[in-house]
Amino acid sequence: MRKNKNFIMFMYAMGYLGISIFTQTTVKWYQYFYTPPEGNKGGLQILVPVGMIGLAMVIARIFDGISDPLVAYYSDKTKSRLGRRIPFVLFGSLPLALTFILLWFPPVNHESTTNFIYLTAMLSLFFIFFTIVVAPYLALINEMSKTNSDRIKLTTMQGLTQIIGVMAAEAGSGVVMNLYGFRTMGIVMGTIAFLSLILTPIFVKEDLSLQDSVPAMGLLESIKLTLKNRNFAFYLVSYISVWFGINTLTITMPYIAEVLLGVSAEYSGYMIAGAFIAALLCMPFLPKITVKYGKKKVLMMTSVLFALILFLTGFFGVVLPLNISFAIVILAGIPLSVIFVIPNAMIADIAELDSIEKGLRREGMFFGAQGLVIKIVIGLSSFVTPLLFGLFGYSSARHLGIQLGGPIAAAAIMIGLIFLKKYSISY
Repeated sequence: MRKNKNFIMFMYAMGYLGISIFTQTTVKWYQYFYTPPEGNKGGLQILVPVGMIGLAMVIARIFDGISDPLVAYYSDKTKSRLGRRIPFVLFGSLPLALTFILLWFPPVNHESTTNFIYLTAMLSLFFIFFTIVVAPYLALINEMSKTNSDRIKLTTMQGLTQIIGVMAAEAGSGVVMNLYGFRTMGIVMGTIAFLSLILTPIFVKEDLSLQDSVPAMGLLESIKLTLKNRNFAFYLVSYISVWFGINTLTITMPYIAEVLLGVSAEYSGYMIAGAFIAALLCMPFLPKITVKYGKKKVLMMTSVLFALILFLTGFFGVVLPLNISFAIVILAGIPLSVIFVIPNAMIADIAELDSIEKGLRREGMFFGAQGLVIKIVIGLSSFVTPLLFGLFGYSSARHLGIQLGGPIAAAAIMIGLIFLKKYSISY
């Protein structure tokens, strides 16, 4: 029985491989693909003016943000023979994969407003379907892990598959893109991501009795009640600052590699893949460490290390040579292993405590609210990065815009830790 449970948990966790491939590939390459640096080694042409690329992401995130509370709310209230969450994952995965693939098929092969409109539309659809799939998917954590040890085990499995997905996106996408181009890369990565996501509705069967405790409150009341949860608010401020750092690093790494370090943009994928190999090596130790010290303390300690690493990226290629820069990026595997495991377990803890206090199961709204705020912050970082590039430069002659991203993200993380100190759940 236990073996079967572990197998189902792993099949569920495999969905995170697809989720991370979708997000990491998109965030890593969309800006580089549509606004490549001048004189890039791949001979790419600018498709969207650099001043408009951030606007496309901001607009897409607005649509994405609107969908988050709606999907979370109706996921909590859904009653069906498949359960509350599975229908969203089952019917949303294919449209998600198709919109991802279409991102890499712009209608015009030169700089054009048409490409801006197309990119904005495809990003918007991609993120809407992403929310339809991912918010209900994450809400299944509470149902599939009833104890603290099971929860850490499950989120560790998710962390492992997420890291494998990120490595595939970072290194694998670069290899396919270098050999066959961006369009083939989109088709290959989109297909792999879809096949891993569809495992969840195939193998996971929801407990239909949980539909008896669905909330009767309205959408706005559910959102308000979620945001008033003090532990959720304190946790969320810290978490969004960490993701601001991750997204900033993801966007700037191809530019750091090509402009500052003098290697190809694809080389940045190998650097970040090295960090995730380090994260994989660290991850087996996390369950014991987390049970001993608690999720909050472990997350705080590793966030400080991540902030230091982000700060040092501002000196890559200028003060720090390639080999030392590579080593520093690999060191980021330590905090990344924690960031990919503990936060989802913390949200599940918050939602579980809330259900005990309120008598209503609203896991979807907690994960949906987190998704909403995170996507706004990712959109902000996607807007801030090209803004820095435009103001301070992103060429070999004028590159301060590339250097500033990491230190700014590091400062945001340190501010977020002030709020995390007030989080009161100790286990």
